Amino acid sequence: MPDPFALVLLLTLVALGLGLLTMDAVPGDAGATLLGKGSALVKAWTEGFGNPEILKFGLQIILIVVTGEAIAASPPARRLLARLTAIPTTATQALLLVTVFALVTGWIHWGFGLVSSALLAREVGRSLAKRGVKIHYALLGTGAYTSMLLWHAGLTASAPLLMNTEKNFVSEVLGLKGAKVPLTETIFAPYNLLACAVLLLVVPPLVVAMHPKEGIVPPDLDAIPAPPDDGSAEGDDVRPSTPAEWLDRTRVLTFLTGALGLSFLWRYLREHGFDLNHNVVNCTFLMLGMILHKSPVAYGRAIAQSVRGVSGIVLQFPFYGGILEVMKLTGLSASMAHVFVASASPRTLPFFTFLASILTKSFVPSGAGEWAVEGPVMLQAAKQLGVPYGKITMAVAYGNMLGNMYQPFWSLPLLGLMGLRARDIMGFCLILFVVCLPILGLALLL
Repeated sequence: MPDPFALVLLLTLVALGLGLLTMDAVPGDAGATLLGKGSALVKAWTEGFGNPEILKFGLQIILIVVTGEAIAASPPARRLLARLTAIPTTATQALLLVTVFALVTGWIHWGFGLVSSALLAREVGRSLAKRGVKIHYALLGTGAYTSMLLWHAGLTASAPLLMNTEKNFVSEVLGLKGAKVPLTETIFAPYNLLACAVLLLVVPPLVVAMHPKEGIVPPDLDAIPAPPDDGSAEGDDVRPSTPAEWLDRTRVLTFLTGALGLSFLWRYLREHGFDLNHNVVNCTFLMLGMILHKSPVAYGRAIAQSVRGVSGIVLQFPFYGGILEVMKLTGLSASMAHVFVASASPRTLPFFTFLASILTKSFVPSGAGEWAVEGPVMLQAAKQLGVPYGKITMAVAYGNMLGNMYQPFWSLPLLGLMGLRARDIMGFCLILFVVCLPILGLALLL
């Protein structure tokens, strides 16, 4: 696969080219000429880089990633993973433990699930190697990567959480300002919960079944990356000598602030129920991370370490804003929606959207970025056919999360933590892709 940024640039040029071919004349003396239309198109594209809703959406996704990874790096989380590491004594037990852990934690919080599953798989592999237990280490990494198989159907799903926000760029594109899609029609819809339950039952045994029966030797202990430090730094345990050092190292500030923040969550749930959006989720995990870390400096280090994994989001999201403005100016979004309206019925549109989302995943590996590009198109088609917006939202989400099984972009943090290469796990992931595709497709047809 090309680098994701190269794909974003390619998608940008395709959008500009198609937009130039399909757009009507713009106001002005030269508005009907190629130069006039091209000038207006480039102007709209560059203005899209500052789209406030796209930029806000991007920052919300960044916070989901870094707060989840920071929790995975906290001392309590590491102690929990250490206890889990000692449980499996056979390859089957290890694969079941890692895969079930990955699916469940990925559904709860994909940033935490991806990192913690990789850490668990690595330490399980290390523990089995010390005991001479044979296991396919790359398959263990595949089990950990299934955290990205359910993420867009879970509590930190980008598209459903955005659609549950009263002001979002998608509802404005549809001319439905202030409208939102409740989570009861997306994440907590019966068909989605059923699909998640079926995958939770099917995927772990499938991972176990892919384990070779013969020819596997214990993993090479020296080839497994050593565990990083626990987030502490030299001097943390030294008695502070100044008030500034005490403020940096005290747990009082982070604990009190975190507790106050979580009290907001308690009040919110009492008043609104489990009506989550990005702001509620990010506030919750931000405050929880502060409580779990030992000091402001320790939490700051954990955040700084996890920020390195979001550089692609920072770089790509302005381009998604530009693409969105091009599609709005040229009517390209409506034209693409018309293709689906002409070829689909109200019953089949969610399934066709699902397949289209799988293809789009090749160009836009980020789930949030894919929703920014594809969401307005598919929702316009849904509006014309009278299909529930929640079902279309989940159709895009399903295609995006299943696409992770052939698009290795989000496997990069896991591969780095486990010392693996994409080629080591992709064969197993493609089998998961083939098996899970009809399950998710059938759920959308219910």
